[in-house]
Amino acid sequence: MLRDTLPLRAHLEKDFWLRAFDRDPLVSWQHHSISTSPRTPATGSRHNTARMALLLLLFVLLRFTTGAGAGAEPPRSPATALFVLGDSTVGCAATASSILPLNLTTTAALPSSLSGGPCLFFPAARRRIPDLLSARMGLPSPPPISALNGTSSEAARGVNFGGGGGQLFSSVFRMGAVGQQVRLASETLQLLHLEASGPGEWESSAVFVLSFGADAYARLLARGPAEADAAAPKHGRRGFARLLADRVARAVSELYEAGVRRVAVMGVPPLGCAPRVMWERIPTRDGGCVEEANELIEAYNAKLAARLDDLRPQLAGADIVFCDVYKGMMEIISNPSTYGLEETMEACCGLGPLRATVGCVSKEMACATPERHVWWDLYSPTEAADALVANWSWTSSSDSGAAGAAGATSICGPISLQQLAGRSPPPAEV
Repeated sequence: MLRDTLPLRAHLEKDFWLRAFDRDPLVSWQHHSISTSPRTPATGSRHNTARMALLLLLFVLLRFTTGAGAGAEPPRSPATALFVLGDSTVGCAATASSILPLNLTTTAALPSSLSGGPCLFFPAARRRIPDLLSARMGLPSPPPISALNGTSSEAARGVNFGGGGGQLFSSVFRMGAVGQQVRLASETLQLLHLEASGPGEWESSAVFVLSFGADAYARLLARGPAEADAAAPKHGRRGFARLLADRVARAVSELYEAGVRRVAVMGVPPLGCAPRVMWERIPTRDGGCVEEANELIEAYNAKLAARLDDLRPQLAGADIVFCDVYKGMMEIISNPSTYGLEETMEACCGLGPLRATVGCVSKEMACATPERHVWWDLYSPTEAADALVANWSWTSSSDSGAAGAAGATSICGPISLQQLAGRSPPPAEV
């Protein structure tokens, strides 16, 4: 309907200017001065001035009303599928090969009885941010790609291509994990596109969530400054931010070329406040978060947000959202009691000081009250913390009650994930 009004607006504007300026003012005055009642030139001039003022007012009103309609965004259709790419922040798949290099001080192998299961070492009902967001969208949790049998029907409502694993940990410095998951996603899209009911219909209704960087920075910080710089001699720890931000932005472009039009990119949480990083800096820190580590991560998040800002004008018709997970987690860590949490430093599952000397290798090592902890293990937030971050990702600051008791605002922009998913906010309570 908006498109139909545009030709009309152009016609009315043209007609206005023709009437207002194409006529000779003298002829106009003479035309109005010929009547049964004699008029002086001054009287006719006043009539012309009044008519010009009225036409100008109508023109301004017309521009205002049609301009407001042109700026309004068309409503998005509700999302019908959720696809997830990322590292261990998007799943709890854990195996001996993925945990040992990061969570243990030993290289001994785990018993075979501990090397399986989709949520090993987590509570049975443990949900991560993608699971919480899919529930908000009215969709099932996206199953891991390894659980599918290759049929399109199983993938039609979403797939989790990430979730962590030894292969990701070892390859993330080469960015191979990002490219591998993008290729898997593109192949899945091709399969689904062949069976879609209409051209472009399926792709435009799917939401993609990307969450890379947390595992990369966890390994980077675990190495120590000198060892980390040696591991990335061309870039160093600070140059790694640009490298990773460029790769994630390129992944968004590649998904766009595959037909994806709705993408949310999650930032990296403040790992300088994670139990393992704080434990490693116990002799040198003052009891708070490791600021040097958080500065590295803040720099990465800023570079990633800037790259996405640069990318948006190049991807016509796409919605690209950045969610500042760092901001949300710092709000929780700074005001834990506001959200029903108590422990911000010590992990729920692990051994040693801060439960961070040895990672979570047995369910018996877990605390009895994970809902009161910010961190589940060495680097992973608890479901309670993830739920808060998911809530702030979903809602916008203008939504009633979205901020919660502490007044924390939305952490996503330029729109919320609720808007990205085409879901209307609930009506405000009276």
